[in-house]
Amino acid sequence: MARLTATVLQAAVAAVVGVVAWQWYQSSARLPPVSGGFVHPAYQPVADLFRKLVEDGTERGGSFAVYHKGEKLVDLWGGYANPYTRLPWQESTLTAVFSSTKGMAALSVAKLRPAGLQAEIQKYWPEFAQNGKSNITLEMLMSHQAGLVTLGGANTSLVEYQNDWGKVEKLMAQATTDFPPGSAVAYHSLTFAMYIDALIRRVDPQHRSLSQFFDEEISKPLDAEFYIGLPLREFYRATLLISPPAWRMVTWIFDYTYWPMLFELFNPKATLNQLSVVAEFADLNQVLNNPYFAAVGLGSANGFGPARSLAKIYDFLANGGSIAGKTLFSKPIVERLMTPLTLTLPSLGTFRLDFSVGLHVLNNSRGDRMFGHPGYGGQMAGAVPKYGVGIAYVTNFLSGKLSLASDHYWELEKVFYECFEKHQADPQTTKTTKTKKKRSKND
Repeated sequence: MARLTATVLQAAVAAVVGVVAWQWYQSSARLPPVSGGFVHPAYQPVADLFRKLVEDGTERGGSFAVYHKGEKLVDLWGGYANPYTRLPWQESTLTAVFSSTKGMAALSVAKLRPAGLQAEIQKYWPEFAQNGKSNITLEMLMSHQAGLVTLGGANTSLVEYQNDWGKVEKLMAQATTDFPPGSAVAYHSLTFAMYIDALIRRVDPQHRSLSQFFDEEISKPLDAEFYIGLPLREFYRATLLISPPAWRMVTWIFDYTYWPMLFELFNPKATLNQLSVVAEFADLNQVLNNPYFAAVGLGSANGFGPARSLAKIYDFLANGGSIAGKTLFSKPIVERLMTPLTLTLPSLGTFRLDFSVGLHVLNNSRGDRMFGHPGYGGQMAGAVPKYGVGIAYVTNFLSGKLSLASDHYWELEKVFYECFEKHQADPQTTKTTKTKKKRSKND
């Protein structure tokens, strides 16, 4: 028996080593570098850095874009939308942005409700008041203070969300809170936009879903292609979402910056154990490679688009709501969207997160306030009012860092701001340059 046990153990170890070795090989396999896009001449160093990241294999698939007062300054893409079929990232490529979708959901509410953000939700949805939720306001929900992280332990699915809305809405109305509303902040990873969807369907005179409302009131009017729930007809343009290989995730154990997160993820005494959140997003990553699940209009995570669309939308927010005579939001609404609401509240999760009305309150690489939303795997999109820019980075090669922006984003952002300051001081060149797609000689 002992010999059999030893043999089984050896076989198991060999299998694990084999899987890790194969993943290492796959993740390390180099494809011919491909990059393209547009850049204002004053921002050529940004294009040079992006191309370098692609050519040295650091950036395996992604896009970076910046708009300033309606002008496209940067719109770069590179790497592969699908490395297994050798499909390069292209101008028309769409990718899932996970929680960065929440920013678009928040802007949809702001667009629909120019007033009344401080009103109690039961005003619009009487059934919501069940189980002690009568005092929850729309602002509390959108700033993750509502205590509705887990739907009170109830379960649902993307299939039900798509095909049995009545059941999902009933579960949300009946849910109990996980902590007293307004007493703390805790990330509502999936429930955030579920409740927003329910509210929009009730408040909108046409009773549109969040997905339809966003498409018709924000995306199409701004010519900023972005979908909350990717239509089946567009799935051929979507990237293949690729999780970090197992061997890379094991290295987190040796990186002290991950230790607080790892400790609390598996800490049974944590106020709100976030292991379930990790499981949800890890599973969602695989699910969204399925066109039928990607089509579900879940505004917490099922957003698909290019970086340029997110940057274009946030550009309006960074410039008071209006650009070149076109108004997306009134100035009072923009001010509300840029007012932090949770800075003094205790945080009940793995990460310290602060919010305004639906948007993350962040600092850019220069310490300036930024309002937007990061997303699982390295996505980042937001408005920077100091500079009047909308900025975004998206990728399909997921970092596994939950909702923390990719290192690539921070590198590109840093170089962009260096160029921006020089350009503002000497705005001589105004023509836009197209960067050609580049491949290796062996391609």
